[in-house]
Amino acid sequence: MSRLVKVLIALLAITAFAAPAIAATIEFHGDLNNRFNLYTNKSGLYGTFGSFEKGVASTKRISKTDSNTTWGDIKYRLWTKASTNDGKVTGVYAIELGAMRFGRSGTGKSLGSSYSGDGLNIETRWAYTQFQLPGADSKAQVTIGLQPYMVNKFLWSETAAGVKFTTDMYELAWIRGKELFNSSTTTDSKLESGDSLSARFNLKPAEGVKLALFALYQHQNASSTASAIDAGKYSVKQLGDVDMNLYSFGVDGGLTSGTVFVKWDAIVQSGEFNNTGFTGINGTATGDFDLTAFLLHADVGVNLGASRVTFTSWYASGDDDDTDQDFNAFMSTDVDRFDSIVLMEGGYTDDNYGTERPYLLNKGMFLNKIAYDRKQTEKLKFGVSALYMMTAEDVEYIDDNSNAQSNSDLGLEFDAYISYKLYKNVEFALNGGYLVAGDAMDYFEVDRDGDGEENIYRITSRLRYKF
Repeated sequence: MSRLVKVLIALLAITAFAAPAIAATIEFHGDLNNRFNLYTNKSGLYGTFGSFEKGVASTKRISKTDSNTTWGDIKYRLWTKASTNDGKVTGVYAIELGAMRFGRSGTGKSLGSSYSGDGLNIETRWAYTQFQLPGADSKAQVTIGLQPYMVNKFLWSETAAGVKFTTDMYELAWIRGKELFNSSTTTDSKLESGDSLSARFNLKPAEGVKLALFALYQHQNASSTASAIDAGKYSVKQLGDVDMNLYSFGVDGGLTSGTVFVKWDAIVQSGEFNNTGFTGINGTATGDFDLTAFLLHADVGVNLGASRVTFTSWYASGDDDDTDQDFNAFMSTDVDRFDSIVLMEGGYTDDNYGTERPYLLNKGMFLNKIAYDRKQTEKLKFGVSALYMMTAEDVEYIDDNSNAQSNSDLGLEFDAYISYKLYKNVEFALNGGYLVAGDAMDYFEVDRDGDGEENIYRITSRLRYKF
């Protein structure tokens, strides 16, 4: 008997024994996103992830003279989904490469696309197991691991590790965003890590109405030498080792009646940050801090055949005094906002942006946006929008001429996009934004003279294949 025949017999035997045990459905998916920042006149704003979120000391990102640049990058995500034939157990594992700019050397995340392309740059995006509780007639799923997690799109909506229980009406979760392992043998044990408990209840009180109530408790007991809080890093995921108790309560939902639709979000926050310091843009403080803050958001729109007109407005509260013991600025945990192409993640190279949050620094934001979108054909879509943005509280600072400045006007932005399906799963898209800078943008300029005079534009595109 030849060696080839022996190998074939062995493979058939393995298959015969394994097939009854496998009884699973295997799926393989991908999102292969090829992106280009075709042009921007202010590359300092987009050189790093979250340029406005790097701390007060590094907020000067906008040059006096134009700093023109272009780049290409790739962001590829591949994932495998394995489910039992009855669909009661599912395992998901996803990897991600990117956003890796062409020609960017080095080893690590978003690096390694220079000569030979040998960077070690693959990251785990998802890794979780989900199963239906045995004996439950309706949906009763437990999800364990690194998973998509959403409390509210303005509060916390990102990948996180923990355990989640979901039914048709409610969701309960324990999420650990940061581990601070307690290895002490000389003091009483304590829960040090950044732990979160959340509950979300989904209701349908009437036809065409969706309503959800949610609550989030976040706790961290870091150490006796806590890190200072920086106004430029004003989000939970960037707090460092800070003693914290933070409570968020809210409601979101929507209403559809004929061609008219409304969506809303309302969140109130209360909390305390103990034994720490705060570095603001116009002063510092130390000790214990109390937080009281809120966010309100609404979309109101109308569908007109193939067209849609939407008015969006939100108000995230800000802090008007950096030197007292009160925080009045709304604080997100980990979110991605795409409303602005220039200041937020609205550009298709959305890993290089000004802010991912619905506010700037600890000054909040008041945003108003009118958008027109049209689905011309099954393949072609386009749209335009105009935004007016302000901080909720004035940005107060001393300019380079030693003059005190106090401004809230971020400016007026004009955006446009067009999207075309080359094939069923392949999209080509192009968008651009132009910000007529308001005086509050002067704080982010390299030369601070009291006037926000550096208008910013950005043009991006993508070719995206999803399967």
